[in-house]
Amino acid sequence: MLRHVQMLANVQVICYKVNGQFCDEIHQKTQNIGGVLQVFQITEFMKKLDELYQKKQFSDIESYLRNGINEALGRHDEGTALILLNELMGYYRSVSRHADCAKAAEQALALIASMGLEGTVNHGTTLLNAATGLRAAGENEQAEKAYRQAQTILEAQLPAEDYRLASLYNNMSLLYASTGRLEQAAEYAQKAVSRIEQNPDARAELAISLSNLGGMYTRLGQSERAHRCLERAVRLFEQLPGGDDPHYPAALCALAELHFHQGEPEKSAELFRRALGLIERVYGRNDDWQTTRRNLAAAEDLIARRNAVKNKTGMELAREFYEQAGRPMLQQKYPEYVGRIAAGLAGEGSECLGFDDAFSVDHDFGPGFCLWLTKEDYQAIGSQLQADYQALAAQWSGAPTRNITPEGTNRVGVMEIDEFFRRFTGHNHAPKADSLRDVMVWNTIPQERLAAAVSGQVFEDSLGEFTRRRAEFSKYPEPVRLYRLGQALGRMAQAGQYNYPRAKKRQDTDMMYACLAEFVSAAQETAYLLDETYMPFYKWRARGMEQLEHAGSLIQLLHWLMERPAADGQAEETIEVVCACVAAELKRQGLASSEDTFLECHKREILQRMQQLLQNDGTEKAEPREPERKAARIKAIVDEEWRQFQQVQNEGGRASCQDDRSTFVLMRTSQFTPWNEEVLASYQQDLNRAGDQGWNLLTEKYARMMEHTAPQQYARLADRLPKRGPERLQLQELLISIMMQWTREVEQRCPHLMGRGRNLSSVQDGPWNVSSETYLRGELGTYSDETLGLYAQMVLDLLAQGENLVEQNMTCMARGYGYRSLKDAENACAAQSHTGRP
Repeated sequence: MLRHVQMLANVQVICYKVNGQFCDEIHQKTQNIGGVLQVFQITEFMKKLDELYQKKQFSDIESYLRNGINEALGRHDEGTALILLNELMGYYRSVSRHADCAKAAEQALALIASMGLEGTVNHGTTLLNAATGLRAAGENEQAEKAYRQAQTILEAQLPAEDYRLASLYNNMSLLYASTGRLEQAAEYAQKAVSRIEQNPDARAELAISLSNLGGMYTRLGQSERAHRCLERAVRLFEQLPGGDDPHYPAALCALAELHFHQGEPEKSAELFRRALGLIERVYGRNDDWQTTRRNLAAAEDLIARRNAVKNKTGMELAREFYEQAGRPMLQQKYPEYVGRIAAGLAGEGSECLGFDDAFSVDHDFGPGFCLWLTKEDYQAIGSQLQADYQALAAQWSGAPTRNITPEGTNRVGVMEIDEFFRRFTGHNHAPKADSLRDVMVWNTIPQERLAAAVSGQVFEDSLGEFTRRRAEFSKYPEPVRLYRLGQALGRMAQAGQYNYPRAKKRQDTDMMYACLAEFVSAAQETAYLLDETYMPFYKWRARGMEQLEHAGSLIQLLHWLMERPAADGQAEETIEVVCACVAAELKRQGLASSEDTFLECHKREILQRMQQLLQNDGTEKAEPREPERKAARIKAIVDEEWRQFQQVQNEGGRASCQDDRSTFVLMRTSQFTPWNEEVLASYQQDLNRAGDQGWNLLTEKYARMMEHTAPQQYARLADRLPKRGPERLQLQELLISIMMQWTREVEQRCPHLMGRGRNLSSVQDGPWNVSSETYLRGELGTYSDETLGLYAQMVLDLLAQGENLVEQNMTCMARGYGYRSLKDAENACAAQSHTGRP
């Protein structure tokens, strides 16, 4: 949004129009200069000038004034010539002819000197008009000098309460505003209002001054004051006869700009349209008309963007753009590469975090997605693919094109995988975490950059390379997390528990605010680290905490601290409550054993744990830790399952899901992530053994499902499947009943999310519709007796602990799709259901 050019708000200080005082005073001074009787009919002349303005005969005004000036000078009527020169300055200023305005001012001031009027009100008034012309031309230093001269004269010649001083103060206010001295600008604008309010007949002048003051408050960030002033100014202008006051458009534009920045583009556009019509009628299509037209276009563009993405998030828009335009383009133009290109939206931008709203669409928002390529593929097709992507974005009619700012370039489009991660983290691959030196390397990567690198969603990734790289960076290795957690705890203790009370004793308000800010920042970081989640960019930290599993009451407590005065009597107590909550969570997670709520104690214990995890100084390779071993095992299992899945022969031909590796990997990884090491190892052995024997467990799973979905076909192949005894089948059914009860519990809490998946019961099965119960029965039927026994023990242990394995599976899946939690995914599905979108 361009700031409205304030020239329209210039107070046209031609005192002839203030009760005729300028004309009267000039004529009193010059009645018989040189003994020549003045016969110029100034009243009739000014009346005709007003008619020219009213009839919009702007092209005739200059010549009319020039002829009048020449006639007056020919009659030796310098007083009238001075009046008309001031009028001519105002005309030139209004049509942006700044050089001509300056020449008219020079002529008028020379005339003042020759008439002996220096130091009079008329001199001050002419200086004021000259200064305003200089300001309109951008000659601010010269303008300020002239304003100061005018101020010295007018304040000496006029009573302090004389509202004619308001013209001076208004114009000086605008000068200070244009040079960034906003406090002084507001001070002088308020002086103008105070003078004019004393005169009930000066409604036009009051409206002008209120408009100026509202502009000052807007720039000072005092929106409520600004809104009151501008609303009052507009009402006053509307009440003036004719409704064509030349300053009225400035008030409309200022109020329109305020509404725009308050997120109300509809009101903004309506006001800009009114202003545009007024400017054209009064002045024609001058500089201010052009500026207002651009501002109106910005408001209308924002309205169009909001309407296009109404009730639709940026992530949904990106996926829609990719599915409707991106994927078809890849399949048509790059068929040999389509299975190697990862697609999605990740990186910078509120839409990648799921925080975008109606206010987000005014910059760097619109249809766009990322295409991630390996280095080799990027070198082969990167440039041409980027050109095709840009053409696609320009042609797609689903929403207005992305409005990219200089700060938002390169967020979408074609990218090399290495470059993407290097851009955010400085590394192609995640650093090691085997030594303190490695921990320090991790510590040099800003958390918000790591959060951006793993944000958003991956729509497709058949090759899997981008997804694997994301997994490397998905969270801090445990030694790094402990190091950062220890440091954050130390900052909480230092700022909140130690320095804040001391600042309060000193009654040092600045120090108290500094301590509270540092304490809140450290507490937020602690909450993210306890949740094993990267902390996002500072403006989203509080919002992001709502999605953390372990934030609990910290959100409300920290919000309370930020709302209260620094010296609030309960702040110290609240700090201790926050620290006690953190200490309790540390103990619950098994990270600390101390009962002390002073967090410095916990910091020491956390850092000792980090040291214990570090096997050496980095000169030798440390043994993989349990999380890394488990992740590697899960990856190996999923890779082998995918290999076997490719060999499954479907009666109707190859199934589409056999070409969707990214979804397969996400679903299966989500299933295996909650399993313990024993069950994973046993099932991996089942897969490997089957592969060695030429048997396909994935084919067996789908064959066993056919007992319910296609009984006749199942009967023909049942004898080929491994036999399961009655005790085994009884155990399977027990496990199925427990799992289905867990599934129903999740469905009650997440009906919209679960409604997108399979039907629950086998009674709902059909040839092309497999229920969750039947799928589970087929899966369990493929496990070896050893694996099934270990799986049963795991399920019973979870049941005894009050845990829900299905909920854990679904949570992993939700996070894989870019949601922070299962609740977050459910809320998103609910919102989509309300809009009627699938």
